[in-house]
Amino acid sequence: MIAVTCRNGEHFSVDPESIERVETTPDTVVHLADGTKYVISESFDYLLRAIRDHRATVLVVHQQMYGGIAAVAEHRAALRIERRARSRDGDAGPPGPVRSDAHED
Repeated sequence: MIAVTCRNGEHFSVDPESIERVETTPDTVVHLADGTKYVISESFDYLLRAIRDHRATVLVVHQQMYGGIAAVAEHRAALRIERRARSRDGDAGPPGPVRSDAHED
């Protein structure tokens, strides 16, 4: 929920997910999905920042709830594991197979 103020001074909260559109001529008017309209005293820029911050907070809480791996858990099917030719510290990996067709003169 984000806190906003009506032009008459009344404070209330709005669920950002229910905002359908916002008009800014000349007042900031918030249109909700259910058809409700609110004329608020906050600017359009303030409203956008509040929505962005709310969504960021929701993402952080979601990741914390799942041990910080929420994105991995959701996209588990798309993950693939690749073997590295070299280790991360730059050393070569295990030696390759010995060719039996090599001969000495």
